[in-house]
Amino acid sequence: FQQIAQVADSDATILLFGETGTGKEVMARVIHTNSRRSKGPFVALNCAAIPETLFESELFGHVKGAFTSAHGAKRGLFQMANGGTLFLDEIGEMPLSMQVKLLRAVQEREVREVGSETSVKVDVRIIAATNKDLGEAVKNGTFRNDLYYRISVVPLFIPPLRDRRDDIPLLAQHFLKLSAKRANKEVKGFTPAALHRLMINPWPGNVRELENIIEKAVVMSRQDTLTPDLMPSVSVAAESPLKPLTEAKEDFERTYLKNVLQLTGGNISRAAQFAGRYRADFYKMLRKYGLHPSTTKERFDSDVEALEHESDLTEAER
Repeated sequence: FQQIAQVADSDATILLFGETGTGKEVMARVIHTNSRRSKGPFVALNCAAIPETLFESELFGHVKGAFTSAHGAKRGLFQMANGGTLFLDEIGEMPLSMQVKLLRAVQEREVREVGSETSVKVDVRIIAATNKDLGEAVKNGTFRNDLYYRISVVPLFIPPLRDRRDDIPLLAQHFLKLSAKRANKEVKGFTPAALHRLMINPWPGNVRELENIIEKAVVMSRQDTLTPDLMPSVSVAAESPLKPLTEAKEDFERTYLKNVLQLTGGNISRAAQFAGRYRADFYKMLRKYGLHPSTTKERFDSDVEALEHESDLTEAER
């Protein structure tokens, strides 16, 4: 959540990536709410849930008679999101045939309804999300390179919930407020013991699991505060979930480096720039964890000598 203020007011496209269930849509909604577009609509589409034959109509709309079942005109999601944010979840599942059309809409800021000969201007911010390695998908030819760079102007890695426990109280309160409103109940908070249960849970299902647990607890609660008996039971081993600081830092650095390499297609210069490090320092970190760019081995080897030389330079010499 600390990164939201930095990106919310920008109109740059954002790519959220991370494990399944890490709360990418929640993050997208928070970004929208804190942006200058907050009074506009937030429209979400799960790309994995739309048949290829309906994709174009869903995104761009259609006119009456555009196809056999088009008995009336229909606005597309781009038009519905005009003045606001369009969230494209699981964008890695979008068919190649639609990727080029999405690219044109993002670049030109206009769409054409199916069956129409007229384009319509739209003012939409795109936030996309994926749990796939899109850099690898580009190499495999299942995702367009130009679209990948267009939607990842601002890439944000969403760590699993177990690695960002400081977010748990804020997320829990957010889901509590939503669940209480849906259930029409006056449930306002957590007892310290209940919150402790949430903090030490391993959360294999990530943010999605947290949301489900809070919703169930609200429904089952007979008080205005959620108690520990409504929270997930935790084994004794989980009572001390935190690793020593050095080990936890190393785990985070290793995961972070892997994700930066995936995001930049193994380009060391881009990865170092993204991480805010000198190339040589970045290479030292890769070497420390036995990582290497996911490009050809020849390219990696050709950089090693130069990088090792740079790593011996002082900061002043750089």
